[in-house]
Amino acid sequence: MLLAGNASDTHGVSRQRSRILRLAAVAICLIMISRLGWLQLLRGQFYRGLSENNYVQGFLMPAPRGLILDRNGEILAYNRTSLSITLTRMKRRDDAALTYRLSELLDLETGFVTQKLEEASGRFYGNVVLIKDANLEQVSRVEERRSELPGVKVEVTAVRRYPMGSLASHAIGYVAEISDDELIDRAPLGYRSGNVVGKTGVENRYEFMLRGRDGAEYWVCDALGRELYPFQDGPSRAARPGSNLILNLDAPAQIAAEEALSRYDGGAIVAIDPRSGGVLVLASLPALDPNNLVDGISNEEWASISTSPFHPLLNRAIQATYPPGSPFKLITAAAGLESRRIGRDETVTCIGAFKYGIRTFRCWKHEGHGVVNMMKGIVESCDVYFYQLGVRLGVAQLMDWTGRSGIGHRTGIDIAGEAAGNLPTPAWYDRAYGKRKWSRGVVLNLAIGQGELLVTPLQMACMVCGIVNNGPVYAPHVLKRIETYSGRMIGTVKESVSYELPFSHSTLSFLKQAMVNVVEAPNGTGKLARVPGIEVGGKTGTAQNPHGEDHAWFVCFAPADDPEIVVAVLIEHGGGGGAIAAPIAREVLKAYLRFDSLEQEETLEPHVLEHEEPGGATPAEATPEGEGARTDADHPLPNADSDVRGIREE
Repeated sequence: MLLAGNASDTHGVSRQRSRILRLAAVAICLIMISRLGWLQLLRGQFYRGLSENNYVQGFLMPAPRGLILDRNGEILAYNRTSLSITLTRMKRRDDAALTYRLSELLDLETGFVTQKLEEASGRFYGNVVLIKDANLEQVSRVEERRSELPGVKVEVTAVRRYPMGSLASHAIGYVAEISDDELIDRAPLGYRSGNVVGKTGVENRYEFMLRGRDGAEYWVCDALGRELYPFQDGPSRAARPGSNLILNLDAPAQIAAEEALSRYDGGAIVAIDPRSGGVLVLASLPALDPNNLVDGISNEEWASISTSPFHPLLNRAIQATYPPGSPFKLITAAAGLESRRIGRDETVTCIGAFKYGIRTFRCWKHEGHGVVNMMKGIVESCDVYFYQLGVRLGVAQLMDWTGRSGIGHRTGIDIAGEAAGNLPTPAWYDRAYGKRKWSRGVVLNLAIGQGELLVTPLQMACMVCGIVNNGPVYAPHVLKRIETYSGRMIGTVKESVSYELPFSHSTLSFLKQAMVNVVEAPNGTGKLARVPGIEVGGKTGTAQNPHGEDHAWFVCFAPADDPEIVVAVLIEHGGGGGAIAAPIAREVLKAYLRFDSLEQEETLEPHVLEHEEPGGATPAEATPEGEGARTDADHPLPNADSDVRGIREE
């Protein structure tokens, strides 16, 4: 029998222990609840992401690149469906074993497969292409053994294709995989390694319109990386195709231009709609088939292309510069009229040569043109007439009018890489040869488009656009309008005047009529540019080339009463502009104006064709420039029959 006091003490101890246990249980519960709250509420998103990352895989859905079409809807660039074998990142994968399987299965170098697997392991989004454009046998082998190839997939991709091969390749450009340097600049814009980007031409200039927006899909995968079903809670989004670009290029005219160019070593043809600045033809040869560049080439092949003496990557229409030859006489004539240095009816007697100081400058027509006024000087391209007009103007004044006419300045065409040419002002000669150490006689060569004056074919086409427009020159542009991938128009290029020729309407109308006479008059040098049924205006030219045969020039417009097209043709080492370049321009005019079948072709007897030769100083009598050579500007001009006798250069 327990004593009452002892029983009371024992009961008190029990209650105390029970209280401690309850408090401990409550504390443990509070700790657990707090921990769960911290995990679920504060860190829930983080751990949820880690969890999902173990079994949810994201896949990039590349957006189809926009199409490129000509003004008539002819497809110039599209996307061909292709199958690619790709690698995705996976944890707990035996990459060494997978390397062996893939190398044996697909007949690939072990080092190459190892490199691609390492690249895939470091990529948390998207995939790495192991084999691009895989053939059916390769695809079948992968699909048959897919359970043995964790993270290896066959994906449907798009490959850029140019159905007309090298046609207009310098204008359209090409695409290729993004380089490391490009990726540094474009990574913030969403570009990733392996993306395809425009490298040149329209593909490069309008990359962001053509690219579209990539999509993404998330799938629940098993331990082998096989997709089981879509992950509904993932931030999936559909790919948005790039925009289609409709160009001003006219495929039939472009084809005619390149077929004509293919018969020569190289050259360029530019055709522009003078009413808007739309570039109808932009041809440069030699050229490459961009399909070969898209598929990828070896370092050796690239070195061969980039060091080729024919420079197939050079866009001669906008990047190469040449002396303009006799088409430049149009600017010389306009400068003479505007500055009142000569009148339209003033005459000069051409005896086939012109002596200025100790130098003799020859006319292309050795027997001379006789008595020449400005109209005859342009139509028959008399060098002696323009030599003497150049003396009246002087280098400073002639180059001032030239610069204000757009020569020596970029036109602003919507393709990268345009050259500005060279405008040899007195300051330029001072820098090149030393102050006052160059001959003032250089103006004679400049007056006929020779010497250090350099232009692009595009600049010459723009000059003629200004003539037929009575001054305004619209900024040349290859792009015409933008459409959605489904064909809905979403924008057009705003036409804007880039600059205006600094000549009066009267002077420009005179030049326009003179150009018509060059082609249509019996004594014109551009007869071979005639198109039956329409009136054509043009100007021939032959530019000296220190590296070989002369370059052939011809610029023209048609129809004369309401010009729809301006054409500039430059044939490297072609010889006479009237004999070589004019017939090429004629074919471009016919193709664009759709003169495919003519009822009657005009024939010309060979003996009536004028072969214009480049003028300039007689080599044996020329004084080297830059060695202190000077011409006495006060010395009377020795041509006694000339109306510009005794003129001093200013």
